[in-house]
Amino acid sequence: MKETHVFIPEYTEPLPVSTPEEQGIPSAAVMDFLKTVKERDLGVDSFQIVRNGKLCFSVIAKPYHENSFHRIYSAAKGIVATAILFCIQEGRFSLDSLVVPLIPTKWIPEDLDERWNRLTVYHLLTMTTGHDRDTMFEMWKRDCWIRTFFDVKPAYEPGTWFLYDMGAQYVMNEIVAYQTGQTTGEYLEERLFSKIGVAYTNNFTLPEDLFFSSTMQLKPEGITRLALFYLNKGKWNGEQLLREDLAVLAGEHHGPSSHRVLGKRQGNFAGYALHMWRNKGGGFRFDGGQGQFGMVLPDENMAVGILSCSNNANEILDVFFDTVFAECFNHPIEADPYDKALLKHYADSWSLGPENVLPWSETADKVSDAVYHLEENPWGQKNICFRFEKDQVLILTEDKEGTHTFICGLRNEFPETDAGYLLTDKKPEEIADIDHNFCYDVRKTMYSGGWKAPDVFAFVMRSHAFLSDHRYECRFFGDRIEIRMSNNTVNPRGQYRNRAEAPDIILRGKKA
Repeated sequence: MKETHVFIPEYTEPLPVSTPEEQGIPSAAVMDFLKTVKERDLGVDSFQIVRNGKLCFSVIAKPYHENSFHRIYSAAKGIVATAILFCIQEGRFSLDSLVVPLIPTKWIPEDLDERWNRLTVYHLLTMTTGHDRDTMFEMWKRDCWIRTFFDVKPAYEPGTWFLYDMGAQYVMNEIVAYQTGQTTGEYLEERLFSKIGVAYTNNFTLPEDLFFSSTMQLKPEGITRLALFYLNKGKWNGEQLLREDLAVLAGEHHGPSSHRVLGKRQGNFAGYALHMWRNKGGGFRFDGGQGQFGMVLPDENMAVGILSCSNNANEILDVFFDTVFAECFNHPIEADPYDKALLKHYADSWSLGPENVLPWSETADKVSDAVYHLEENPWGQKNICFRFEKDQVLILTEDKEGTHTFICGLRNEFPETDAGYLLTDKKPEEIADIDHNFCYDVRKTMYSGGWKAPDVFAFVMRSHAFLSDHRYECRFFGDRIEIRMSNNTVNPRGQYRNRAEAPDIILRGKKA
């Protein structure tokens, strides 16, 4: 791992702004999207709509903000493809160029399968490498990822079989590096990111010291600007950065988006573009795990950016197409004052804090400063005490390591603390590693809560370093306390496919 690389454009011209109705989008439709994703617990962290070149809606959930970096996972594949297209524009190679001559011979196996000699750049971009399994999982086991890609022999002739092969992007990163002398990120800084105002961070490399695209992190507007760049067919502020034919080619239907052997198709997949996915509702998108979307919707002249932390990412797309997309007009419409005001209120209070809670309960005065001795538990937690104040709650805990103080905000405020994680003996970097943002201090956490019921204080933990939330509900009754925690507080979130499958952890205690 290298020191964190951060690129911040020196100057970023703000996007022109408008209202949803001026661009033919009812505020009620946007409100419907927000309410639905909240009701279904889909974990949307930011949502932006650009239509007709105007930013007509933007919301970022507290405690995140416009400068928060967010992991984009496989949405970075579209960035890798973009670097490849810029290389093609500069004449470094073509779509039909053979891959093996484009990378160092030290990473080519001596017993190279002869079919690899017919693998082209286009095959990598369209996920038609010929593999019958994702090489990423083989790469994790070895010290040389690029060589591993070729060690895994193709089952089919390149170009004849689609399979989502995450290893393909790393071969393309190496092509960019070997042909330009720069990493994928560095190569795009001058050509694209500085021009369209995209900041990014990345600090992980492959074992070969190569660019690790899947750990890229963008700000909320970054994914939106990338989608807008493609909506504009490679042009930005009147300057054609990427040839129009290449920009259009990136989003066209180039092949299937599922294996023939799968049978039933699920999700919002309607074919594969160049390391991006086609939408059932039209257009194409950058697409990353847990709901990172940069949607390009040419028929509606719309670009949409969504950043999330969800194990039901496809459902987010379904909600968008069923609400905002389905309700669009192709001309300005009159705004309903009530809907407009309601959307503004809802957006202004958009938060990742617990829903439907109050800042005070009579119980607070009764239990404040009481020390509860916790029953024996696997995490070595001994005592807990809540001190309820006007604008915050101090949570004092004792475990085998000593005493700790956590600050929990009220009214959707998230004060930051460096006390780490509450009620677990896990090290921060061991928790929810699948959600890791690598450019932040893992010790810094933020808590916010309120009274869910007269005797139940609910709060959540959020962090810039980890996207997932940790949820807590503390029920006070008599001289006892029962603390219900989401399972990912003590176990990696990736252990379960979704939150509903993960059993809660319960700690019980009695007044000392």
